[in-house]
Amino acid sequence: MRTEPRLRGLAILLLALGLVPAACSVPPPADTAAGAVEITLVGQSVGSGSQLKADAIAEAVRLDHPDWTVTSMAAGGAARLVEKRLAGEADFFLTDGVRPLELEVRGPLFPDIDFESASAYRIVMPSSITQTHFIVNENTGLTSLAAIVEQRYPVTVGCLGFSEQVLSKVLEYYGASRAQAEAWGTKVESVSVASAEGVEALQAGRIDLGITLASIPHSSFLGISDGLRLLPLGEPGLVDLMEEWGYTPTTIPAKTYPFVDAEVPTVGALQSLSTKPGTPDDVVYDVLAAVFNHIDLLVAVHAETDDLLTAGSVAAAISLAERNGEPYHPGALRFYRELGWVP
Repeated sequence: MRTEPRLRGLAILLLALGLVPAACSVPPPADTAAGAVEITLVGQSVGSGSQLKADAIAEAVRLDHPDWTVTSMAAGGAARLVEKRLAGEADFFLTDGVRPLELEVRGPLFPDIDFESASAYRIVMPSSITQTHFIVNENTGLTSLAAIVEQRYPVTVGCLGFSEQVLSKVLEYYGASRAQAEAWGTKVESVSVASAEGVEALQAGRIDLGITLASIPHSSFLGISDGLRLLPLGEPGLVDLMEEWGYTPTTIPAKTYPFVDAEVPTVGALQSLSTKPGTPDDVVYDVLAAVFNHIDLLVAVHAETDDLLTAGSVAAAISLAERNGEPYHPGALRFYRELGWVP
């Protein structure tokens, strides 16, 4: 029987615990091994949320360790980030999605290597909660994901990477393969829905449905008052299927966006700051200490940080990561144990 907290429960816990001051202070920096320390933090694209967080973490580390060489850089997209991880150029990075899905989607793209071992990582801290958005143009008349298959609707879907795999799983759950859907006119366009280009494509009808995983509220959707709707993903069997991948049930609350009138069930993922398995324990410990010492820098670019980095939410994140086969780094666990947050 599963005992891990679901993401919806985690979100409630975050809000509650965010109001309670920490009962203990941040542990002092560890005795980092002698010698020059050089680390590179890698985000995705310039100006993206992950890059802003990587920059903020890098600045926190520089403030506490002016003798370290700390670089923060944008990989240039999710695929480029994977390449830098495989090349050993990313010492710390923000995960792109849940690990089981990464192995299924990315692994086949690298047939000549053991992708699972080559891309292995250890988590340092939770970074953000992201919800899967299924945004449809109201002109389609679609009110559910099941209707795409039931009506054999020739839907044009805008998505990238993991989102395309989510589409395939949804179609399969309702009894249709991608090949069958394509036969009745379904198309996939490589569009980042959580962008000005993606929103414009949805509103103009060039794509009927957009699928993206994003923190809420995502700025790209805040200016939309009508013409679009969120489709729910709440059917128990489909939720169970997504949980096998590492997703967990959550909701997008009413009024998150102007066009959302009622709470919408969906699934989400907990994304994390991660590092290479071989990163020294003391370096990871000191990076975490720097983040906690200068938490204001991270909160300035991602307000949710204040709720994520609490005793309850970190313990819940570690439990969820263990379920998904994503181990935490020993240096991070030592830091949290000294805070009294984990056994």
